[in-house]
Amino acid sequence: MMENFEQRKKDHIRLALSDKQTQGLVDSQFSKIKLIHNALPEINFNEVSLETTLLNQVVSSPHFVSSMTAGHVDSKKINLNLALASQQKNWLMAVGSQRRELNDSLAVQEWQSIRKAAPNTKFISNIGILELIQNPMDSIIKLIEHLDAKGIFVHLNPLQEIFQKNPYVDFSQGLKAIEALVKKTKTPVIVKEVGFGINADLTQHLFDIGVCAVDVAGSGGTHWGWIEALRQDENSLERQAIAAFSDWGITTVDCLLQSQEKILFNSIWASGGIRNGVDSAKCLALGARAIGLAQPLMKAALSGEETVLQVMDLFDYQLKVAMFCTGVRKCEDYLHKKVWLCQT
Repeated sequence: MMENFEQRKKDHIRLALSDKQTQGLVDSQFSKIKLIHNALPEINFNEVSLETTLLNQVVSSPHFVSSMTAGHVDSKKINLNLALASQQKNWLMAVGSQRRELNDSLAVQEWQSIRKAAPNTKFISNIGILELIQNPMDSIIKLIEHLDAKGIFVHLNPLQEIFQKNPYVDFSQGLKAIEALVKKTKTPVIVKEVGFGINADLTQHLFDIGVCAVDVAGSGGTHWGWIEALRQDENSLERQAIAAFSDWGITTVDCLLQSQEKILFNSIWASGGIRNGVDSAKCLALGARAIGLAQPLMKAALSGEETVLQVMDLFDYQLKVAMFCTGVRKCEDYLHKKVWLCQT
């Protein structure tokens, strides 16, 4: 069973980096959002600041490392490089699923060693909705404690669970479990999808039960249904069925557009298909408070910490230039200025 778990996680990395098979199968829709260029912004570029507050933590950028991988022999190298770079840049870092830690005490050691190497990294824990439903709440709380995390992601992944042949996919107690976690812990709870979007109605339900933030995590980036289907036999039902779901989901842009009336009062985050800092600026302009990056950073993490830092610097620089050229001095100003147009 453990060997199967490790192999699945290795397959996830290999397939997530396969651009033609699992990336960008859906148009991310960022091209339909146009930022309004300000030819005379009347601000000093050097005074444009990406610094913001997320989960009650002052961070250098609204960018954060989105959840990727954990729980197998190759993940330590990736996560260590990400953690060291996040510490240096003062970005939040969401870890991969901590599912394995629920049943394997040795899995805790990976994060303990990374925490020792990067003591100041601001981690966000991560657990799947099925694990939250199926396990005692005290076990989930321990995952947060293992990392000394600043928040915890609960990820929603119905399509992925089906195509990975999970024999027990019962989401019927999902909202109840999330609400119980919110009440049980003082740590901020963030709910996210894994790349198919969260619609406005569910976003509202989640805020109603007390979650701190919702990461809409829309389509346009990594397609986790295809990743799981590609792991199955060619003649399997999953492989035969998956093509019909190639364009499944709601894009990050459309999720943000749907949630416009909720944005001033709640913390909506964005991830999914964000491939440069101008995409990030569009998310902020549409009301997102934080922007998650995954696949571009995973590629970099395979090379080393310095490569991760280069990618982080590039995204931050592109975002800063876009802010300057739209006359925005700090991230929070986007909530009070209309600097975008939607082209149909």
